[in-house]
Amino acid sequence: MRIGYAVAVAALLAGTSAMAQVTITTGGDPADAQRHEWRANQDRAEGRQEMNDARQQAAVGNYAGAAQEQREARQDFRAAQNQQRDAQHDDSGVTVQIGH
Repeated sequence: MRIGYAVAVAALLAGTSAMAQVTITTGGDPADAQRHEWRANQDRAEGRQEMNDARQQAAVGNYAGAAQEQREARQDFRAAQNQQRDAQHDDSGVTVQIGH
């Protein structure tokens, strides 16, 4: 049985040079990259607004409200980083070529 598998693999490898080229491309969807980039910009803008709100809350002595605004701003900045990473991932593609 093992010899049969070995013969099949050897035949496959021998026949590979006669096969046509197969190209597989993944990723690289510009529309998804643009959507993620747009969302990252929105998250950064929301984060900046919440940081400004936190400063205003602290200026009037509402430190608990300022801390809450800072937490929300950090969440928005993290979301922006994740969206930016997703945009970079969608913008890159991988190509695999088999045969010649």
